[in-house]
Amino acid sequence: MAVMTPPGDRDEARSLLSPAPLVVTQRAAWARTTKVALILVAVQASFAGNSVVTRLAVGDHHTDPLTFSLLRDIGGATILLSVARLRGSLVMPRREDVGTFILLGVLGVYIGQMFLTLAFQYVSALNGALLQPSQPVITTGLAALFGMEPLLLGTSHGRLKLVGIVLAAAGAVITVYYDSKGEDAAADGNGTASSAGTEHRSSPSELILGNALLIIQCTCGALYQLVQKHLLSHSDYPPLAVAGLGYAVGAVAIGLVLPVCHVDSSSWEWLWKSPTSCWALAYAIVMTSAFNYSLQAYANKHSSPTLVTAFFPLQVVFTAVFQWMAFGKQPKGTDYAGACMILCGLAAVTTGRVAHARAQAAKVYEQRHDIPD
Repeated sequence: MAVMTPPGDRDEARSLLSPAPLVVTQRAAWARTTKVALILVAVQASFAGNSVVTRLAVGDHHTDPLTFSLLRDIGGATILLSVARLRGSLVMPRREDVGTFILLGVLGVYIGQMFLTLAFQYVSALNGALLQPSQPVITTGLAALFGMEPLLLGTSHGRLKLVGIVLAAAGAVITVYYDSKGEDAAADGNGTASSAGTEHRSSPSELILGNALLIIQCTCGALYQLVQKHLLSHSDYPPLAVAGLGYAVGAVAIGLVLPVCHVDSSSWEWLWKSPTSCWALAYAIVMTSAFNYSLQAYANKHSSPTLVTAFFPLQVVFTAVFQWMAFGKQPKGTDYAGACMILCGLAAVTTGRVAHARAQAAKVYEQRHDIPD
């Protein structure tokens, strides 16, 4: 009888179709999930570093965010595609997949970056940060809706995965929210204006527009992982090529909006006036774009979109650590509580993933060896 496997697990199922004994196959499933988890931890640490250096560039040195994003995308696409070419893994899209690659770049790079920037014109940074942890939850729901990764709530590993995702997202929200409250209280105690108090007070219509942009951005971030998984699972495209081509499309899309965004010569002055901004750009190109997106694509190919996005809340933990190292900002009790929730949630998600992989391995082994139930 044929083994029916959800599309999200197709690559993993192929690796389990080996003549190895069951215990060896289950150990391979554990090793694969552990490797993917370590990669995703490194990716979130790199994203957290980017939030610190970009804040220095855009916030303290008044770097134009649109030109910064454009150069970051061009540089990231160049590195990804060059490395793919050198490794012999640069595969150009087939005609029937061109539209999917365009969708990938528009969802993950153009909307994922531009809509967040646009939203901050109408809502506070706290508002934006509180909605970002929704991406793992949205990804899980969309993956189940499209049949890519059923929830399997009737199984222990399915319930464990869902609880872990919600717990990690809640930990991130708690950490961001109470950190912002603490900063506001400290500013009031020092007789200075808080960051929230200095922001433009948005009208109800502006708040609706800003949050609508954020919801679209988070949803498109989730869809990006699903579309990427579709390309990686249903074709022979290498992860580097998929990440690089998607980034190239995103760079072109951002470039097309420059003429209508009132970008003039003053928007580029930071390139020769601010060394700090240039270092931030270099980090964004090499680490945030090339390093993160290539490893994220690799992890997506060998696991699932829900596992990849489940690690997003970990970025909050690393950001708190890096702020402590860079700015001397001591973590508070709520930071530790949120970090514990995030780590427990990720442990639950990873354990559920391993349990699911072992169950798949046992099913494959029994069916290959005609073992009765």
